[in-house]
Amino acid sequence: MRPRNGFLALAAAAVPLAVLSSMSGARADQGPGNVEAGGYSVSVQIRLTGDAAPGGGGGTTVSVNLHPVCWWEAAAGPYQDAAAMLDWYDEVTGGVQSPGIYAQYGSRQQWEDAVAREEAGQDVAWWKAYCKDPAKYADYGLGGDEVLDPIEGDGTTGVVNLYRAFGAGEPIPAPLVTPDELAQAARDNMEIADPEIDRNPRVHNTDDATLVGLPTFFWVTDPASVGGAGGTRSIRADVVGAGAAVWAEVTAKTGGLDLSWPGGSKHCDPPIAIKPFSAGMSENGACTVEFTKASTGYSGGYPVEASTNWGATWRGSGNTGGTLEGLTNTVVANIPVAEVQNIVKP
Repeated sequence: MRPRNGFLALAAAAVPLAVLSSMSGARADQGPGNVEAGGYSVSVQIRLTGDAAPGGGGGTTVSVNLHPVCWWEAAAGPYQDAAAMLDWYDEVTGGVQSPGIYAQYGSRQQWEDAVAREEAGQDVAWWKAYCKDPAKYADYGLGGDEVLDPIEGDGTTGVVNLYRAFGAGEPIPAPLVTPDELAQAARDNMEIADPEIDRNPRVHNTDDATLVGLPTFFWVTDPASVGGAGGTRSIRADVVGAGAAVWAEVTAKTGGLDLSWPGGSKHCDPPIAIKPFSAGMSENGACTVEFTKASTGYSGGYPVEASTNWGATWRGSGNTGGTLEGLTNTVVANIPVAEVQNIVKP
């Protein structure tokens, strides 16, 4: 049985964001949130995997600040022991056990159970759930049909349990976040190497210069910096401890390596940009540049800019997806270019 509209109205009234800053006593495994200019945020643990994840893609867990749809907060004030919270329950309900009381505070039985657990030696503290949209309480696992203290003619009442007693070491449910914000967090944690380049030839006794009019072969020293031959890198984020799976996967794609220098530019697709020079290698299918002038006047050589431009798309739980802001990685290498004078004898 779904909560009635009247219940939802009561639940909505029980979400005073302004008082959250006074919450205290939060356990270390889920600290208190922050009221900030962009809205309320909490620290959420996410698991990152994929070839663009930190640490080489084997999987790592990080904490990020996100703006949750629903979350748990430690009960405010001195009510960190079950007996005191039972007294508080009796005070605010006035001994009334009605559908509205069930909807906002639950049945007295659950508060009595917490006292029994504490008297049995378990360290128990009360927490309260908050949802910005009351319709999300059911998605957060807080709604359901429960047989409570019978009301004449209605022994089963739809309930939203906003309060819950958690014992020491018992995991607090993770905040409920949206896949699109999770996708942005994944995108912000992507690690894509800068496109460091190497080249050939390097003429000895000329500061390893290349030569005017001859093909200079370029390649990236790390193929992953252009996404390998396919030009893609990906990262997936999963919320740790979520009641229902919330995930987002971001795929970044680049067209390859772009080289530019004073007087010229060259684009090389990923399969070409990752191909290192080898003896007898043909210019065909290689990333080659022919400089037309010596780098005279440029200290250290021409500043050659190597860059990769990445577009980003994402897909996530609940058949969600979209596009994200792209990213550009750029490095600059100084390439000396020398001119060889040949004397032709008749």
